[in-house]
Amino acid sequence: MHLGRLTATTLLAAAVGMSAGCAAAPSSSPLGQTQPTSAKPVPTRTIVKNSRVVDAGRAVPFVAQRGVRLRLKASAAQVSRTSLSSNYGYPPSHGYYVTFALTITNTGSKSVQIGPANFVLTVPGQGRVTSYDGNGPYSGAHAQLDTTEIAPGDVIRAPLSFDVRTPHGRLLFVPDSSAAVIWRF
Repeated sequence: MHLGRLTATTLLAAAVGMSAGCAAAPSSSPLGQTQPTSAKPVPTRTIVKNSRVVDAGRAVPFVAQRGVRLRLKASAAQVSRTSLSSNYGYPPSHGYYVTFALTITNTGSKSVQIGPANFVLTVPGQGRVTSYDGNGPYSGAHAQLDTTEIAPGDVIRAPLSFDVRTPHGRLLFVPDSSAAVIWRF
């Protein structure tokens, strides 16, 4: 029953997509003459179909456009209520630092730029959190993930820390505005 609904929905989406694409094109008359048609703009909605939700610690493959392939792994969250260095840094302004050890492998054929802006947390009662929020930049953590270009075959291993209200939530890999991989912690 569920498969039938999915197939009907897929066919409906394909029909709408084809009609939207055809509406903007000039129509052809039986005599071979092209007649312009006026079409109303149709809103476009992007849906990420291949996002995965996994437990922290799992490695997940990510495939984008031709030649762009990554293997992403985020460790279980390491939690701290104090500075992440014994010599310097501030304690978390929201209560906790959560740090993930990230392993990013470029398994594709093109170089990819990746950095802290590609990872956000969603935390109950706090919403979306970046590594730049709160005292994250002043945590005393060393060797955090920097924005870098990763060549095919290269591997990056680096921690990334966040200042949060609760040490539970989801770490999202957001290559654009939508989440492609989600780790529960």
